[in-house]
Amino acid sequence: MTTQSRRAESIILAVARVMAFPTTALAVIGSVWIFAIMILVNADVFGRALLSRPIDGVPEIVSLSIVGIVFLQMANTLRMGRFISSDMLLSRVQAWRPRLGQALEALYHAFGVVTFAVVTWYVTPKFIEAWVDGTYVGSLGRFTMEIWPILLIIVVGSALTLLQYLAHALHHLLAAANLAAPPAPHPGDHAEFD
Repeated sequence: MTTQSRRAESIILAVARVMAFPTTALAVIGSVWIFAIMILVNADVFGRALLSRPIDGVPEIVSLSIVGIVFLQMANTLRMGRFISSDMLLSRVQAWRPRLGQALEALYHAFGVVTFAVVTWYVTPKFIEAWVDGTYVGSLGRFTMEIWPILLIIVVGSALTLLQYLAHALHHLLAAANLAAPPAPHPGDHAEFD
């Protein structure tokens, strides 16, 4: 490995370490949010059954929460290598031609960069519009909830996922160029890259 490739790999790993804190923090917030939603849904069910008095807005809160939770946890899921993917063909290519396999991994992650760049680009103006206009869901006089916080979560979650995909793509591109070998995952370890 050359000095230049070591420097490039160390920069990529440093970025991955910096990304670890915000992605993990958002994933923890998402997990706590799941627990809070469970309590809310159970309270609503008991309120309906025992008191004939449901909690207003539970369907709206739950539907928006699902979206928020997904985007809070997405970047960390990618960072931990837990995205669902079919790697039957890729594992065969990597065994047959490791360099080509790394190039295909880089291409896969590049598609992720493009996908989440589009999501971030598309949702950002919608977030700004919802914030300025006070867009909400629900019924006036009964329950309303502004949607800008969820749109902000989508923007932040998409941007972090985009950066995580970019780090993965650059890592695999370096490996494909035979500049750096990818770290070998060990059972039980959470490698920064898959």
